Amino acid sequence: MPIEIKRRSCYFCRESGCQCSVSHPRHHGQHTIFVSKDLATCNHVFLRTDYLRKGLQPPYEGPYKVIDRTEKVFRILRHGKEVSVSIDRLKPAYIPKESEDFPVAVNLKEKVSLQPEEIQESEQEKPRESSSRQETTTHSGRRVRFNSKFS
Repeated sequence: MPIEIKRRSCYFCRESGCQCSVSHPRHHGQHTIFVSKDLATCNHVFLRTDYLRKGLQPPYEGPYKVIDRTEKVFRILRHGKEVSVSIDRLKPAYIPKESEDFPVAVNLKEKVSLQPEEIQESEQEKPRESSSRQETTTHSGRRVRFNSKFS
């Protein structure tokens, strides 16, 4: 190759390299979290649950009473104890003034179930069907009634 062609190609590479701009690195792990302006003045807040939730479980717990606040950390009264919580996990609770004497925390672990006595009473109130139908119990415990026409 002649020397002039080599110089032109080097010159071309050098010029095209100077025109390329450096791309800035991206920070994928940093999320911007929305923080409401009402957090600076609210009396009660909701606390976001960061653990894995089951289906139909609410994403926020509370409302909890705010005891003290700083720029990034709030101290709230949660289940009778003072807890420091990051502002990123909080959401203001809008509560009317007249209903502020409600229970502060709601326990979601309590389940409502019918008492066995109530179930027995409701079964006794049902009228019994005629004795012409024959009732059989299957292996799985289901009661099967056959129509007298087909027996």
